[in-house]
Amino acid sequence: DVGQLRVSHGAETYDFNFDRVFRPDTTQQAVFAEVDGLVQSALDGYKVCIFAYGQTGSGKTHTMQGSNDPDSWGLIPRSLRKILRESESMRRDGWAWTLRASFLEVYNEQLRDLLYGEAGDPPKL
Repeated sequence: DVGQLRVSHGAETYDFNFDRVFRPDTTQQAVFAEVDGLVQSALDGYKVCIFAYGQTGSGKTHTMQGSNDPDSWGLIPRSLRKILRESESMRRDGWAWTLRASFLEVYNEQLRDLLYGEAGDPPKL
């Protein structure tokens, strides 16, 4: 079936469901287009989570962060750009609210805050 995968290992069988798989040559813009509606849902007041899962070296960090060139930005900077643009537009129309975002990574069983800079003590997670 489309969107389902069954993997067998010895006597064990594992079923996986997924919404979308991207080819290695997929652009950052195309990946963002797939989740743009989720970012809009966050702006509409819904709680949203985008979860990237995969083995080391599979491209999760690149997909989420991208590179410095705005054309190669990943999901995090593209989402922030959309949120900040929309919030400024709505602020001009008299809206006021608080924005909160978390970008976390689990790496080697350690939780890391991707928005945390190098200076000072890291936030408690």
